[in-house]
Amino acid sequence: MDDRMISKNRVVYADVLKIFASFSVVFLHVAAGGWGSADIVSYEWKVFNIYDSMLRFGVPVFVMASGMFLLRPVKNISIGDIYKKYIPRIVICFLSWSFLYAIYPVVSGKMQFEQEKFLREFIFGHYHMWYLYMIVGLYIITPILRKIVQDKKSSEYFIILSVVFAFVLPFAAKVFQLKDFEMFVRKFEVSMVLGYSGYFVLGYYMDTYELKSAARKIIYAAGIIGVAATAVFTSMISLKSGKADGMFYSYLSPNVLVCSMAVFVFFRYSVSKINFGTKSLRAAGVLSACSFRIYLVHDFFNMFLYEWGISAMNYNPAISVPVIAALVFALSFITSYIIGKIPFLNKIL
Repeated sequence: MDDRMISKNRVVYADVLKIFASFSVVFLHVAAGGWGSADIVSYEWKVFNIYDSMLRFGVPVFVMASGMFLLRPVKNISIGDIYKKYIPRIVICFLSWSFLYAIYPVVSGKMQFEQEKFLREFIFGHYHMWYLYMIVGLYIITPILRKIVQDKKSSEYFIILSVVFAFVLPFAAKVFQLKDFEMFVRKFEVSMVLGYSGYFVLGYYMDTYELKSAARKIIYAAGIIGVAATAVFTSMISLKSGKADGMFYSYLSPNVLVCSMAVFVFFRYSVSKINFGTKSLRAAGVLSACSFRIYLVHDFFNMFLYEWGISAMNYNPAISVPVIAALVFALSFITSYIIGKIPFLNKIL
């Protein structure tokens, strides 16, 4: 296969991966609304839990896809670019969307304007906008990470440290309630490998270096086990505590990590082999280009539909969750596409 075809397939698989990740986030948030309010012994809650457990990979995969592109040596990114181009774009998006989400309850008549509450909502953002803060943090350390990933061994060392100190040890301390052990781990202050930087570097690594068939099979098996473990243990600890407990839903948990890796590897090695037609390539490119804006706008449609009585709780969730998710995704895409065509608005939203 020539280099041009390899490049083409990589772009396509990344586009489809971002589309899949954005839909999974929409799907997840539709299911999560019912998960937090349904009776934990009910059929509805079990369905919500299964859906939630299957779809935790959305945000991690977004981060991995970002790392895959931003850490490539062929992409010339200077420190100046980070602060003049990348971060300002995210900040402008955050301020615009945060204002809209903060002002919406007031203009819709659901609540009176309270300056302190409005400012708090505006500064910290709607619940899903934490992602933008996190992305800015990753952008800040991107020049350093780009140096690290120039060497394969350094990349592997970084990933190992991240898995140990960001995923395994802190999560084990939470699960087994080992507060002293958690404090002990924090004493090492290995902050560079904490948070989502592991996903960022992992995305670049798995895109750049070939994984053997045996390694891929292990990752797939681990991903399936990770989904099952998420559902089973979430149910167990929720029943034990008497309320919905999302400890195993954490993006920085080993079970979500292996699930996210499995999804990424599947698209990297399977979807990349699909021979897409010209129209499919064009559609994938358009949808992928809208994926970030879909993430930002989708909760408006979640709220609108809920206010109109269209909620997964009002129907059989096994069917209503995917149907509502598809509707929200479609409306979000249409809105995102239209915004993208409007001068000025496409710069701030």
